[in-house]
Amino acid sequence: MIGLIINMIKINKQTLYVYYFIIIFISSINYSYASDNSKWLSINKKGMQAYKERNFINAEEYYLKAITEARKSNLGPELSATLNNLGLLKIEVLQFKEAEVLINESLKIRLQYYGLNHRYVAQSYNNLARVYESSFKIKESIDLYIKAIEIYENLGDRYNMLLARTLVNLSTVQLKIEELDIAQMNLIRALALSNKYSEDNSVSLSAMQNLAALLTQKGNFVEAEEIYLNLIKIGKNNNKENSVSFARVLNNLAVLYKKQCKYNLAYPYISKAINIWKNLSSSDYSNFAAAFHNQGELYKAQGKYILAIESFKNGISILDISIDNFYEQYIEQSYSLINLYLKMGKKEESKNLLDIVNIIRSDRGETNITLENLPDEIYEECSSSNKQRFSSKLMALA
Repeated sequence: MIGLIINMIKINKQTLYVYYFIIIFISSINYSYASDNSKWLSINKKGMQAYKERNFINAEEYYLKAITEARKSNLGPELSATLNNLGLLKIEVLQFKEAEVLINESLKIRLQYYGLNHRYVAQSYNNLARVYESSFKIKESIDLYIKAIEIYENLGDRYNMLLARTLVNLSTVQLKIEELDIAQMNLIRALALSNKYSEDNSVSLSAMQNLAALLTQKGNFVEAEEIYLNLIKIGKNNNKENSVSFARVLNNLAVLYKKQCKYNLAYPYISKAINIWKNLSSSDYSNFAAAFHNQGELYKAQGKYILAIESFKNGISILDISIDNFYEQYIEQSYSLINLYLKMGKKEESKNLLDIVNIIRSDRGETNITLENLPDEIYEECSSSNKQRFSSKLMALA
């Protein structure tokens, strides 16, 4: 009996030694992982801080170092996070092809580690949808926003704000292709979700901005004006008067007044919007260019053609930064300037600008156009009617 007990003690000692070494081994692995993870974390955080400060050159350098560190240490989830961050940076600097590659790689890793029904996967779908939206791949963009929405719905109330944000993003695309009724349902739902937390959070404000743009498109000017004036009040109360979002609201209110022939009301808002964009380091080039064009439309409507030409030129020059990314807007705004030149009898100026347009069109395999078959005015004349429908052109969406 005593011998049996002694043997059991020996076995237990051996077992304890085995457990001891296993624990030491696992601890060393965890320590190594934590060490590698912390190094990646430090670099990635520096990249995020530089990105927040809009120092994109430094941010990209840090992100590339973080990606190298994550690959070297075989940190899959961390690698996906930095790839996603760098993809977002590429969106900001209008490098959409590079952004697509990076976010797709991040998505592939996230699907491998997390499975389909995870918030990080939904985030990747949302970000990739933004790339496709910016690249005018509208169907692909809508499909991905819907995928992200379905995941957030499956995850429950905890992710309601992310669900609301994605609904707003989807509505932006739907407004561009004038699916107004569906967009309105998504915006109402987004507002209901986000207002559970507060009525002046960024998601609610973006939803309100898009809803006002939608009402403007439908010709419901009174309701749209009320929302825009409320957004301006909120912006002032929250010291956001020098932000991109505030400039967008001012631009849209000016468009609203212009559509109603209320030019004197529109002028101060469009001028303020342009001044805000001028003083910001922002990649919101499309809306900035549109604001100058709106100013030109106001001048033209009142016969101030010289001032209108200057504003049109300013808008087009902003789009020169990346014609490939703003092709349709560049061509349309150029047509407006050509038509104005013709209206003023400046045939040589109109022909010179049309030659530039035709070079750009030919690079895309499109046929040349002449002054005789130049498209008519693209942007609608004003109307005092409260029920005339308008397009979303030159309105800044969230």
